[in-house]
Amino acid sequence: MEARTASKQSVAPKRLPPAERREQLIDAALSIAAREGYENLAFEKVANRAGVTRNLVYHYFPGGRQELLEAAAHRAGEQLTSQLVTDPAVPLPERLATNMSQMMDHAEEPTEAWLLYRQGRGSVDQKLLEIMAIYREKIIATISLNQLGTTTPPPVVRIALDGFIAYVETVLEAAFVEGLPRELVIELVGGTLAATIEGAVNADARSAASEGAGATEQGKKYG
Repeated sequence: MEARTASKQSVAPKRLPPAERREQLIDAALSIAAREGYENLAFEKVANRAGVTRNLVYHYFPGGRQELLEAAAHRAGEQLTSQLVTDPAVPLPERLATNMSQMMDHAEEPTEAWLLYRQGRGSVDQKLLEIMAIYREKIIATISLNQLGTTTPPPVVRIALDGFIAYVETVLEAAFVEGLPRELVIELVGGTLAATIEGAVNADARSAASEGAGATEQGKKYG
């Protein structure tokens, strides 16, 4: 009887404030989804990881597994983007190097945030894709603000930056496999970014000029 009582007491969840408990459950979900694959996320695993009951997990996430997965995806996105530097008082090369170094830290470990983000990028889960797109757009806005002074670049520039981000993700993972030094990777990515921005801005300018010329011709025709 005493042994059963001791065992029961040993698994009793530690009391936490509601906000802290929710954070703990999201962290547990992120870890499981990142390390085991988001398809394998389950209340039972989260409960075991957090040392609580399955019913308690459901209490905080009544929307079920999908709600918990979405919370974990948002946590991953926040961890990847919350420290990006856009302060104009910091020299642009330093901002680029700092932001790039942060992404490299995530990719090199790799962190759970990076693992879930990369899964989300290739997911068939529409909601997961939408959440990851939110944070990808935040990275695009950061690059655009640093490079062009605006968080809303023209469509052609935004598309180019989206492609650049996909390129960077691939480069980072390949660079660590090959053992390339960080300085070389930052130089490579920085040069590619400069070329991407220049090409996209020039293309946008040509498109605007062409549209302007077309409008002028239309005006002459019907004027």
